[in-house]
Amino acid sequence: MATVAASTSTPAQSISTFFHAPLATNSARSKAITEAIAFFICKDIQPYSVVENEGFQYLLHILEPRYHIPNRKLFTDKEIPLLYEKVRHEIAKSLSNAKRVAITVDGWTSRATDSYVTVTAHYIDEEWVLQNHVLQTRPFNEAHTGNNLGLLLKDVCCTWNIADKNPALVTDNAKNMLLAGVRAEINPHVRCIAHTLNLASQKSLKVDRVSELLVKVRKITTFFHRSPQATEVLREMQAQLHMPNHKLIHDVPTRWNSSLDMLERFWEQQPAVLNTLLSRKIKRGEGLASLTEEDMTLIPEVIKLMSPLKVATTLLSEEKHPTISMISPIQAKLQKHFQPDESDLLEISVMKERFRQDFDGRYTYLQDLLYYAAVLDPRFKDLAFLEDHGTKDMVFTKLTAEVVMMEEEVRIYSINRS
Repeated sequence: MATVAASTSTPAQSISTFFHAPLATNSARSKAITEAIAFFICKDIQPYSVVENEGFQYLLHILEPRYHIPNRKLFTDKEIPLLYEKVRHEIAKSLSNAKRVAITVDGWTSRATDSYVTVTAHYIDEEWVLQNHVLQTRPFNEAHTGNNLGLLLKDVCCTWNIADKNPALVTDNAKNMLLAGVRAEINPHVRCIAHTLNLASQKSLKVDRVSELLVKVRKITTFFHRSPQATEVLREMQAQLHMPNHKLIHDVPTRWNSSLDMLERFWEQQPAVLNTLLSRKIKRGEGLASLTEEDMTLIPEVIKLMSPLKVATTLLSEEKHPTISMISPIQAKLQKHFQPDESDLLEISVMKERFRQDFDGRYTYLQDLLYYAAVLDPRFKDLAFLEDHGTKDMVFTKLTAEVVMMEEEVRIYSINRS
């Protein structure tokens, strides 16, 4: 029987091998799959070791049993460098056709505490589509001085042949970044409006009474995050009170809007939270401070004051559309919103003052350019956000004169060419 089984299994194995012959590594199909894997690794920021993962190998075997996955060395030594050069060439070609380019630069630290700097280019292509490309992400072990960052920006502009395109620069408000723009001789240098709002909002939230309130809410949130028992009782209370089953949100020190998110969620859930804290089923920590009546009065007022800032930040967090035209309208809206009011609580009045002190005057050096950008945006072209008619007339006059001058330059250029 063993002999018969062996003899009958041979043809089946031959047929299987015949119909699933391995793809040649130089075949078009095999090359396309290998290139697709390289693209997947880069696009989704996957580790090279993904090609050795059992699940990934099983997926590819189901999709194409004849394909043999190369080892990771092929991707590190050949495929990824080839893909990089291909993409780099395409970006360089596209950049060469751009009339103007804006670049952004920012420093960051990895989880391994390595320091990096990323430079991104933004421009309108020949089809009038906004393009965004990361030109460089490189280790930056030198001191993050304005001089060193300025030299880096010059090097990037030279490497990508965009120095003659009169690039604009966008950075945060850090002093070293402001000095970097001067050192690199890049003008205009626009300070990131989202970062500006973050700084002014942080100053506003540091008012003593408000800061103390955030500490109390933060401790309560931390208590629920660390206590499974308290979380379970909270779910029961939410069900009894017919409230949404939402978890409390913990804020992040570097993001002001996360503090607002924390307050909003606490205020939404405060009936269930307060009832849970009074329950005998849980054991409260000694450091958990009780909220006073004044605290409960202040929370909705803080939310009301800061909510427009959250909306503005969301509007400005765009990648596919320019945002410079929104800076002046947002300025005007917030300056009006943060004007003092006799009905304000004392803490709200101080918050408004702190915000205005930090926010007002941030863009005075660039105000005309921001007005021009707003005029050229169909949403704001009538400058309805400006109450000073004299300023409106001046902006329209200056911009009209500039357009006439540009038309004259184009006319002279056309005559000379003919």
